[in-house]
Amino acid sequence: MSYGLKDIEVTGLISKVLNRYVVITKEGVEYELSAIMPWEAVSPDFDSGQFAKELGHTMIASGKTDGSTIWGATLSKP
Repeated sequence: MSYGLKDIEVTGLISKVLNRYVVITKEGVEYELSAIMPWEAVSPDFDSGQFAKELGHTMIASGKTDGSTIWGATLSKP
């Protein structure tokens, strides 16, 4: 199952908006970060606490996207 997802890698500031972890690029594009894939049978915020330690840091976020969420997101230093 791919759900029409595309590979993505963006650099941006890790923030928390309305209890969601997001990456905001310098162009102002915001992607929600999800540690899981959309077809996994757990809550969409499962294991999202792993992004908390990077709040306020500029990071590279990579994974698969549907245009608004980065699924299976991993963070690394730029």
